[in-house]
Amino acid sequence: MKEVMQAVAEDVILYNNRSFLIPLFLIALLFLWVTEKDRKLRVVLLYVVAAVAAVFLCPLYAWVGMKIDADVYYRVLWSLPIGILVCYSAVKLMAYFRAAVSKALVFVLAVLVIVMNGDLVYTNSFHIRATNAYHIPQQVIDVADALRLDNYKPIAVLPAELLTHFHQYTADVFTPYGRNVVEPSWSFQDELYDAMEADKTAYDVAEVARCARNHNCAFVVLSCAKQMNGSMEEQGYFLFRFVQGYFIYMDYNYYWVFKEQGLLDADVIEAGG
Repeated sequence: MKEVMQAVAEDVILYNNRSFLIPLFLIALLFLWVTEKDRKLRVVLLYVVAAVAAVFLCPLYAWVGMKIDADVYYRVLWSLPIGILVCYSAVKLMAYFRAAVSKALVFVLAVLVIVMNGDLVYTNSFHIRATNAYHIPQQVIDVADALRLDNYKPIAVLPAELLTHFHQYTADVFTPYGRNVVEPSWSFQDELYDAMEADKTAYDVAEVARCARNHNCAFVVLSCAKQMNGSMEEQGYFLFRFVQGYFIYMDYNYYWVFKEQGLLDADVIEAGG
């Protein structure tokens, strides 16, 4: 249990980071505990919050939670309405003063404390200027639009760099694996993913084609940034489209079956014919 509580303490320290968010939250909680008289608000803002905090710090609960996934246990802290408590405390403190000057002073101080307690989110390296309304890479959208069929939801295998955002945009194309395969902590293994990503400079086309058929993939998307050891055409595929630096190949086996069933769009029929 000692190791568990050390991990909990590390989560709290990392959550607080270089700010004074946790102390500010505790001050607001104590202030409301003394001053708040409304029973309903006390239940929502005090008792429930205190219970959540106690559960997070509970050694037994922490041990179980970390057994499930130690990397995301800290997210229990997300259920604490820290922003609501701090802002409500500031407003309640303003209400104690009658003079407008005093209210304004409390307001300015509260704003300064909140501003000093954080960073401008747009300075974070993970934030980039949006290029479209979906706020995801444009090549993901273009590849997804090229793969979508009006009458059928095909299965397509994608390069790893497209997986994270692909299903944020569309659910009309299935994939044999998703974001789970690119998270090392989940230890997900798949022979098709290995065939696609084992070599960072080239594709073993024969192996990719074999694994793709084992996973019932009608489409195979390959990056032009990597060389191809072999030819997809020799494996029974045809080049359906080239989009944003990605070759989209379709398996002829699926092409003929889908065509006979009337599931293919006109542009797919034209490309395969």
